[in-house]
Amino acid sequence: MPIFVITYELRGQAKRFDYQPFGAELRKQKCFQIQGTTWLGSFANNATQVHNHFKKLMERSDSLMVNELYQHFCYTGGATGVTRWLELNPPAALPGANPGETLEAGIARARAKQSGAAAPVPQATKGPAKAPARAAAKSAPKAADGKPAAGNKGK
Repeated sequence: MPIFVITYELRGQAKRFDYQPFGAELRKQKCFQIQGTTWLGSFANNATQVHNHFKKLMERSDSLMVNELYQHFCYTGGATGVTRWLELNPPAALPGANPGETLEAGIARARAKQSGAAAPVPQATKGPAKAPARAAAKSAPKAADGKPAAGNKGK
């Protein structure tokens, strides 16, 4: 199952809003607290579904961000057991990802897949692109009637 990083800021007043159900739901879902308002959770859902599930337990003015953790992670800090939890709950690999592929190549491949076209091959360019030979003929001087000017045979 994918791992999600759940982070939030409680902007509401504790006197006006009961956050007990929110905290209880994080614990019930076996989420792991790595910092004060940052948790890890493993769910068989997408980020939007996880976000909407927890947001309904918060006050409207509170902020909540849920993002899926893919392949690479690193943690240092005060919470004990984070690395162990991550090792026991490996994040899902990004569907369709190719190891060693550059970000740009992956984006180009994904866009080509969406449009149904073959993935473009990125090429390095130096300076402005040269105009095709036909473009030069179009820019040749022309007489008032639109025909090539005298001495210019349309080259």
